[in-house]
Amino acid sequence: MLYLWLFLFPVLCVAQTDITVESSLTAVNGNSSWLSPSGDFAFGFRSLYNGNNAKDERLFLLSIWYNKIPSKTVVWFANGDRPAPENSKLALTSNLGLVLTNSQGEELWKLENILGDVSRAIFNDTGNFVILDSKLEKLWESFEDPRDTLLPSQTLGKNKLLASRRSEEIFSRGKFQLGMLGSGDLVLNTINLPSSYANDAYSITKTAGDSNGSASSGKELVFSNSGSLFVSKENGGEVNLSQEKVPLAADFYLRVTLDFDGVLTQYYHPRNSSTDGSWSILWTQPENICSDVVSQGGNGREWGISIYETSTKAQKHMRAR
Repeated sequence: MLYLWLFLFPVLCVAQTDITVESSLTAVNGNSSWLSPSGDFAFGFRSLYNGNNAKDERLFLLSIWYNKIPSKTVVWFANGDRPAPENSKLALTSNLGLVLTNSQGEELWKLENILGDVSRAIFNDTGNFVILDSKLEKLWESFEDPRDTLLPSQTLGKNKLLASRRSEEIFSRGKFQLGMLGSGDLVLNTINLPSSYANDAYSITKTAGDSNGSASSGKELVFSNSGSLFVSKENGGEVNLSQEKVPLAADFYLRVTLDFDGVLTQYYHPRNSSTDGSWSILWTQPENICSDVVSQGGNGREWGISIYETSTKAQKHMRAR
């Protein structure tokens, strides 16, 4: 059963879609999703593409996507390494949270470390899917378990990662990651697949503190409601990562994605457009992924205002192919 509520408690004081325990979705063609109250976001099953760049109606990705734009851009996904066959089922259970099984009942994916009994889930207009216990405390939320994308109001704390996908339409783990280190540095690096061993950074913010305590360390990466992107510091300070003027969030959808080619990109898309349109690039890091990954090695290029480009130039940046 689904309900729309305006919850007035500290968890999230915005309109929610309320999803009760034992609610389920089935991977079939057509409508197989739960919508946020405005319909901006959907949570459910999306058909995957096969090797011929055509939709394979027999394989599905459990994901969250922008629902009102033609591209249906995916911003979170669960089973990238193990696509769900047709008629697979997602259920919200009281003891395990979200569980994905195939038509024979074999478990394909589930949430890890759910500590407590699930009471309900809520899906809000920020794109965050939240699981709550009977005291309305958060047991899990998609914003704290990101994949390759941050949405406005989302943060990336210490020892958290964004991981690129393999390609635009293949959602298994890619070879790039963005991490907020325990030291306070925000870094981009490659990993040695199939392991998760991280190579030296090819881009770094240099926001770590120092041993004598004279410099405050980075605390988390923040993508604010207004679309600003910055590293917040332990002393309350901020290090802005982009100096570009961000389009109004009321008029544009915004996202920050670690693309499959290793470039961290801030995008915007008109909310209401009479044409199909596409995502436009506001800002990228690094400016030349090809040379930075090859040449920087252990001396990762420092993130700094001097290396930023305008949005016009950003669209001409070198990208891996």
